[in-house]
Amino acid sequence: GRVAEMAPDVVRVVLTAFADVDNMLEAINTGRVDQFVTKPWDNRDLQLVGRRAMETYRLRVANQQLFAENARLVAELQTANDHLESENRTLRLEVGERFALGNMIGQSPAMREVFRLLEKAAQSTATVLLSGETGTGKELAAGAIHHHGPRKQRRFVAVNCGALPEPLLESELFGHMKGSFTGALRDRKGLFEEATGGTIFLDEVGEMSPTMQVKLLRVVEDGKLRPVGATHDVQVDVRIVAATNRDLRAEVEKGSFRRDLFYRLNVFPVTLPPLRVRDGDIRLLADKLLDRCTAIAGKSIRGFTAPALHALERYAWPGNVRELRNEIERAVALADPDDAVDLPSLSPEVTGQAVAGSSLAAVGGEGQLAERLDRIERHLIQEALRKHGDNRTHTAAALGITVRALQKKIVRYGWRGDV
Repeated sequence: GRVAEMAPDVVRVVLTAFADVDNMLEAINTGRVDQFVTKPWDNRDLQLVGRRAMETYRLRVANQQLFAENARLVAELQTANDHLESENRTLRLEVGERFALGNMIGQSPAMREVFRLLEKAAQSTATVLLSGETGTGKELAAGAIHHHGPRKQRRFVAVNCGALPEPLLESELFGHMKGSFTGALRDRKGLFEEATGGTIFLDEVGEMSPTMQVKLLRVVEDGKLRPVGATHDVQVDVRIVAATNRDLRAEVEKGSFRRDLFYRLNVFPVTLPPLRVRDGDIRLLADKLLDRCTAIAGKSIRGFTAPALHALERYAWPGNVRELRNEIERAVALADPDDAVDLPSLSPEVTGQAVAGSSLAAVGGEGQLAERLDRIERHLIQEALRKHGDNRTHTAAALGITVRALQKKIVRYGWRGDV
């Protein structure tokens, strides 16, 4: 037994004159004896036993070394896998923050901040208010909040609050009972009930009437609603994400939007930037949209020419990403197969040819040359300001003049505030 403890790999052979079975079993069990050789023995058999014992010892040592090496390799592999998984998690996070979140893409500083906020919003339970100009992707942002959060296995329901008159909107959101109005032939659940456990996206929430604002406030505060024609309340558990292209703070001050509802909705505010301030994102979006549009159209297009890209990047995109998507769809339809999108495939607004020739003459009207040029200049400045959302820095850059020169022209034409 002591030999087995001191040298566990040694092959133990016992030469004995006693062949007692009990002693042999005890030696095998406690002393881990490999083989017994009883007297008298044959020298040739003993030599064979010795050779086999040495081979067994060699194999045991080799196996022990292999086992140790395998254990080392497994440990190294596990460490490498852990490191790779950590790098992948970091990379996925960086890609999410820098380039994409759901169907939203962007690498500009403005969009990186939006992605950071949306990821935080997704993990919280707070009501989110998305604000931004038309076409900036508020519904995509709401979808990203839902699909990256704990409610992603349940429904995401979207409704445009500005597209329906008040009676239809109330029925759509809260449901109705059979016979509650003409055409109500059966009980119908509203979108809040349909979205129970999930998320409801209320787009253009600033268009709601005062009556609907009161009813929405009750749902936001305690999760209770009353279907049209019902005599009892219904409890719902819904994550609310609202969106507006209005300045709701200004609407509150004017009295057209309830202050208490605004504060209930504005728990986690996220502002989506217009495309004109998303430096570097236009090319990224244009390439992505081109891939998508060509796949839908079944048409092979070889990217954009340099002049076309320049036109896309210098245009102000008052309709934001939605307008860019429409522009790319149009360009794919006009471009020749196996060719690149060039200036003739882009709209006159994007290429800067919308006001030209006879239209400029019409803008200038009749009169002396100086007067006509003044009217044309006034028109061009108005259009540039509109395209750039009245941002005078961007407008001056697009017109190739200084901000100070633009300011002088604005004063000259007697404009105050918005043009």
